[in-house]
Amino acid sequence: MQLLKTFGEASGLDINTSKSSIYFGGVGDSLKQAILLGTGFSEGTFPFRYLGVSLSPHRLLASQYSPLLHKLETVIQGWVGKHLTYVGRLELIKSVLHGMVQFWVSIFPMPRAVIRQITCICRNFQWTGDFCRSKSALVAWKTVCLPKNEGGLGLLDIQACNNSFIAKQLWNIHLKQDSIWIRWLHHFYLHTHSIWNAQSQKTSSPLWKSIILLKDQLVGAYGGHSQVIDLMTDWERKGGGFTSNAYASLRPQGSAVPWEKTVWEQWSLPRYNFILWLAMLGKLRTRDRLRFIHTDTFCIFCRQAEESHEHLFFGCTWTSFLWNKTKDWLRINRRMTTLKSAVQGLSTRRKNLEARMRRVSLSMIVYLIWEERNKRIFEGKSALPALVFCKFQILFFMVLHFHEKNHSLINDVW
Repeated sequence: MQLLKTFGEASGLDINTSKSSIYFGGVGDSLKQAILLGTGFSEGTFPFRYLGVSLSPHRLLASQYSPLLHKLETVIQGWVGKHLTYVGRLELIKSVLHGMVQFWVSIFPMPRAVIRQITCICRNFQWTGDFCRSKSALVAWKTVCLPKNEGGLGLLDIQACNNSFIAKQLWNIHLKQDSIWIRWLHHFYLHTHSIWNAQSQKTSSPLWKSIILLKDQLVGAYGGHSQVIDLMTDWERKGGGFTSNAYASLRPQGSAVPWEKTVWEQWSLPRYNFILWLAMLGKLRTRDRLRFIHTDTFCIFCRQAEESHEHLFFGCTWTSFLWNKTKDWLRINRRMTTLKSAVQGLSTRRKNLEARMRRVSLSMIVYLIWEERNKRIFEGKSALPALVFCKFQILFFMVLHFHEKNHSLINDVW
């Protein structure tokens, strides 16, 4: 109290005893009462909030993460009803929701139940626009969390992110970083052996148990602690930071896809790219995938075959007319029978204006076909393929006009 008073005299700040609490550990009741009486503070209870997160000497229960879950739901509630596209929701998850989550996962080893709840909130918002509406997702969340070059959307895998921060603590302990906490760990847990031989006990702290668990998993996966040390040394030396490199190694891995740069062509509008991505994965809700609701499965355009991805985009006479018009206009002589064959012919190595606009055109046509299909089913509106082609030309020139001023390789092709 004397130190606090001295600080107050030097800084001009006064202690507000009604807003101050003191937390005890291993203190008898008689001494506790004497301290409370002498300071005028109230006795605090765990867990308590500090810098927006809950602190406790014990492992936080899943129920004690409710402030984070409630905050996520409150933020989403403010977005409900704003008619956001899939891409709009995706950007909000990346920039807002995951930003809030990362603050927590960088501090605590989070229970799997909490991670599942956060994932459920984000998944529901991405596919339904709400946090509580349950609906089958178009794409599995483990795929969504893969990088774009592996067929995903690059969203955060929360478990892997949490493990990457725990791995950073493990590495700091190995290096004996100069901090009070690490010096205490070496004095209390590691006074007779190294971190690589250490084990946790029932009385160990939750963070220590998580560090030991991850250490054992890494040693088992890579064949020994020397291999893990080499791996972490690479994480430290590579550009981008230790935790980013650790996350890249600890996240689920997928196979590389050859169409990433074509599907995510930067000149194209994001909503066009997103629909093309779903089409490449075969995840659009075409009628052949809706047999469980006993609906009409025939193609809305030609009424001659069952609607599927293959038929809708290249097998239908209506869409074939649109593709042929587009190919003639763009001077494409190749035969296209599937989306994959169409993508394979659009080389991403070419960066000139013609090549980029052809990639943009692919996403535009796929989007316009899907848009026209939905208008016919849900709004009862229809347009001739020639009219849809005119709409494509207008969009094409809008994108071209926007980008051509800053493009150094403009060719007078069109």
